Amino acid sequence: MVSSTVFAAFIRRFTAVLAVLLCVLGTPMVFGTAHAGGRDRQLLDGVHQIGYAVYDRQKRSFRATRNAHVRFRSASVVKLLIVLDELLRNHPVLILEQAKTDAQRLEVLSLREMLRGSWDYAASVYWANNGFNDVVNRMVPLIGLTDTAPPANPRIWGYTSTSAADVVRIYNYIIDKAPPEYRAFILDNIYAASRCADDGRDQSFGLPGVAARPWGVKQGWSGWPTEVPPGDRCLENAGGGFFGQFGGPAPAMKELPADLASPMLATTGVLGPHQRTVVAVFATYSGGISWKRASAQMTRMSKSLVRTKDSR
Repeated sequence: MVSSTVFAAFIRRFTAVLAVLLCVLGTPMVFGTAHAGGRDRQLLDGVHQIGYAVYDRQKRSFRATRNAHVRFRSASVVKLLIVLDELLRNHPVLILEQAKTDAQRLEVLSLREMLRGSWDYAASVYWANNGFNDVVNRMVPLIGLTDTAPPANPRIWGYTSTSAADVVRIYNYIIDKAPPEYRAFILDNIYAASRCADDGRDQSFGLPGVAARPWGVKQGWSGWPTEVPPGDRCLENAGGGFFGQFGGPAPAMKELPADLASPMLATTGVLGPHQRTVVAVFATYSGGISWKRASAQMTRMSKSLVRTKDSR
């Protein structure tokens, strides 16, 4: 157990760093390419732009794509890269029972919560400590990403741009090429993703709402009010969570070629035994759309891409 005194010291340690940071909130198989008929129009109601990719790891081929290389802001999906970079650079202790110091215990807990509850504060700490945009600049050649680029403002990690196709590459790298202990840590924690994010948002939209277990997900959202309206707050986390007390600032800026202004949601993850299927769906929405309407639409779109048999 980490004492409140030690945790407070951890928070104070990074206050100076985070004072200059702005971060965005965020923190099976398929039918073919979507058709332009009435069903498709209904699925895309309220959507400004959508991009998705569904990959069958057993057959090593894409089963469905649409605008797979169109760039979207990554929001909290970039936390996959932030965690992977931290693991590969600093080799932290990842098993809580093996941690011998409070600093080691705090790192395990922070990395866990960043993946499970999409904790923005931890992402900001690792982003800053590991060189801001250097995190993305290291990961792009390592993984072979073609559509991913660091943010124009290096203090806003969530404005890293990426595509559905690149997110599939990230998952495939984690599963196939990352050191076994790092692969296990990342997968174990996205499989333990909480329904309520640390900022109070309900992150069960999209894949978690339609895919049969087992699945592991990393969700993302951006362009929504920093203060979650009472009607949108996740009931299991009505107070924002213990970590949410240290969420840090989260206003947004508009500086990338990708659309940074429209409300955005992303649902990404691995489905089925042995991570059979990798799915990444990004969508931006018309201004004024509610969280409930947008998240319900993302869930409907995800349902159209996932079939129950693909979880087997």
